[in-house]
Amino acid sequence: MACEAGEPPIILPNTPLGRHYLRSLKRSSRALFYCLQLFVLFIPVFAIADTLSLNNGDRITGTLQGVSGDIVEFETDYAGVLRVDQEQVAQIQTEGAFTVVEKDGTRHDSTIDSTIAIETIQYARAESGSGFGDVSGLATELNLAATYSQGNSATQLYLLTTDSQLIRAKSEHVFKSSFQFDQVEGEHLKNQVDLSYKVRSFFRNDWFYALSADGYRDPIKSIDLRVSPSLGLGHRFWEHTYGKLTVETGVAAIFEKSMTESTDPALSWELEYVRRILGGRLEAVHEHRIVSTTDAGIVIDSSNGLKYALLENVSLNLLATLRHDTNVPVGVEQTDITYVAGVGLSF
Repeated sequence: MACEAGEPPIILPNTPLGRHYLRSLKRSSRALFYCLQLFVLFIPVFAIADTLSLNNGDRITGTLQGVSGDIVEFETDYAGVLRVDQEQVAQIQTEGAFTVVEKDGTRHDSTIDSTIAIETIQYARAESGSGFGDVSGLATELNLAATYSQGNSATQLYLLTTDSQLIRAKSEHVFKSSFQFDQVEGEHLKNQVDLSYKVRSFFRNDWFYALSADGYRDPIKSIDLRVSPSLGLGHRFWEHTYGKLTVETGVAAIFEKSMTESTDPALSWELEYVRRILGGRLEAVHEHRIVSTTDAGIVIDSSNGLKYALLENVSLNLLATLRHDTNVPVGVEQTDITYVAGVGLSF
């Protein structure tokens, strides 16, 4: 069919030229489809990538995990987690918001860019929205749980715990309490109270002095009151968005009032490990404390738990605690194990 001047030629599909045209069109459409797939795939990667610029001119893309103890932790797809000395970093650019505490106590809740001097950062962690508290300021968690105990009592009861932390650039104040009340084993009343208060004063960023006082009572073990003030030295190996590790050792005095009164010197050791996964929504915690005295034996407190953030300030908590005391009356179990399941509120 002839075409008028200025009109495009008409290509019939049942002609060799038409079939060639259709094959070319299919190949072009398929290539365009693959390009669109790759474009959509890589858009999120580019959108959330953070940038780490070093003093030697190198630029690294990935995800900033946090800054603590003069170390910048930066995760990359090709090399895993890189731990870079803070003094070697020229600039950090993040897409997501971070809580940054500077060495003079100034706090920022925003993205990190060139307006924040890297050498002034005390520590930084991402705003994960997990509901487990802020880096700086007052955070309190209240837990109501059902428990099952083994040892000196096999019973189901209710447990109320509180955990308050006031964290500043150079210090931490931590107050914890635990109350267990229930009628068990006929005449015995489960009336266990455990209180603790600790102050950590940091120097040289990751080392700290610690001053603490613990109070405890358990009528089943014939402990009317046990108070143990302590003074120690500790080290925080790291603290960032996805976890922390802290150890502490020191000296203590154990004052106990039961059938008799006694005061004994003691040595103490503590460890706290926290790991956060699933973007900070799931938190795994391990803590233990060992106190050894010359006359009263050894006391071991240990807890292992999981916290899952259901909402902004609501978490589901699973916990197993162990208390081992070598100095107990005859006929009383040395070890108590408690399994806890409950709901926590953070505010």
